Amino acid sequence: MTSGAEAAGAAERERRWVLADGGIETALDERLGQVLPEFAAFVLLGSAEGREALRAYYRPFVELALERGLPLVLDTPTWRANPDWAAKLGAEGEALARANREAVALVRAVLDEPGAPAELRGRWLVNGCVGPREDDYAAGARMSPEEAERYHAPQIRALAEAGADRVTSVTTLDAAEGIGVVRAAQRCGVPAAVSFTVDAGGLLADGSTLAEAIAAVDAATDGGALGFLINCAHPAEAAGALRRCAGAGELSRLLGFRLNAARHGEDGPGDVPEAFAEGELALRELAPRATLFGGCCGTDVPHIAALAAGLAAS
Repeated sequence: MTSGAEAAGAAERERRWVLADGGIETALDERLGQVLPEFAAFVLLGSAEGREALRAYYRPFVELALERGLPLVLDTPTWRANPDWAAKLGAEGEALARANREAVALVRAVLDEPGAPAELRGRWLVNGCVGPREDDYAAGARMSPEEAERYHAPQIRALAEAGADRVTSVTTLDAAEGIGVVRAAQRCGVPAAVSFTVDAGGLLADGSTLAEAIAAVDAATDGGALGFLINCAHPAEAAGALRRCAGAGELSRLLGFRLNAARHGEDGPGDVPEAFAEGELALRELAPRATLFGGCCGTDVPHIAALAAGLAAS
């Protein structure tokens, strides 16, 4: 028989912790043998084989969440589905909008497959992934918030119209692009988060700290973001970013982490799943309000399973 304390602990875990998926592009390449031009997963939506590879990527994370009784957030495969990157792949205008809509539909269908309890299924969300216009901060002129809003609005509109539960600006390099995404989402009536990436020194690409970037987005959007995350950095690098801002009130706005198995500049697979999970979950000491935990580059089902085990045990 389950004790009252055990039942209360289970309820607390369900209330607090949220699982996310792993590094979709690297997993599609390494686990599922898919070729991704320009590292673009959305191209797989164009064939039956590609769509099945996407479903094969997502299903194990749904099974993990079901097994552990955890809420789940799955990102759509749309990190590259914005105008500049998609143009390199021949997807523009309506074709690009259709790809974003189909991405939401595919992820929603995967979430609807298992017989999960209604109360759990109600906390399984489709997150529309909005990638940056440029990966390299120095590659060209950076956008103003107004330019970023105009640039990202078509993708966000397509994701929202398709029924994404929320959107997230992912691997965001500076506050201006995050501001633009949040403003565009506000106009489309869909909740938005901003996930910044930090370098080996724990700073954003423009040299700002995480707290400074969060403050800038909140000031420009009247606190309109759901919250903020860190992704595409190693747990040690994320820890460095948090320590630079120790005591800053902005850290209370952190929703969670989706991190890399390897540090910047390192070759190879990076941390084994258990070490990765230990490093990411340790960040709760520095960001105690963070609730969402998942992976980015170099992570796949074993890394997320280790996270899920740690969350279920805490």
